[in-house]
Amino acid sequence: MSAPRVVLAESDLPTRVGLRVALTAAGLDVVGEAADAHEAIDAIVRLGPELGLLAAELPGGGIEAMSRISDLRPGVRLVLLTGAPTGDELLSAVLAGASGYVSRDVDPARLPTALKGVLAGEVALPRRHSGHLLDALRARTSQRAAVSAMASSELTGREWEVLELLSEDCTTSEMSQRLGISEVTVRRHVSTVVGKLGVTDRAAAAAVIRGRSPA
Repeated sequence: MSAPRVVLAESDLPTRVGLRVALTAAGLDVVGEAADAHEAIDAIVRLGPELGLLAAELPGGGIEAMSRISDLRPGVRLVLLTGAPTGDELLSAVLAGASGYVSRDVDPARLPTALKGVLAGEVALPRRHSGHLLDALRARTSQRAAVSAMASSELTGREWEVLELLSEDCTTSEMSQRLGISEVTVRRHVSTVVGKLGVTDRAAAAAVIRGRSPA
């Protein structure tokens, strides 16, 4: 059986070399490397590995790269390597398509084991943040139900992404970068969301997803 193929995305070269050595020694085949989000997306889409290990601190955004990869290569397992694990970052990673969320402080000998578990269909998440994740997902489900109840028709997955970025006060340019789509397409989605929610503008749509009455 051939070794599972991995693309490794880490901007710090010495760290990337160390990770490559650890993964290779554990029987994983590092078929590509990247130093920023754009390179990570390109390498994973082009090489089609079984797993992508992305640093959260990648220039261009590790989580943003994951979201784009999930759209383009939905079968690839993704793991986020982070320097400062938080519940909010974990939630963002999971929503972007991550199957694993691993601290840089993890024992180097344990990282390949965690990755192999993800490849086998397991989920690698820090226990101390699992409660936060469950609470946030429950709240998000409830919030989405409330928004859906007032919409004239069901929002698509991309429209939900746009609406949630509106709630973060993202500009059109920022949404374009994070979603990997053109600004023209972003504006079209925003217009559709505003229409489906029956509100006057993007600020009012953002107020709805935040759980407030639109002004």
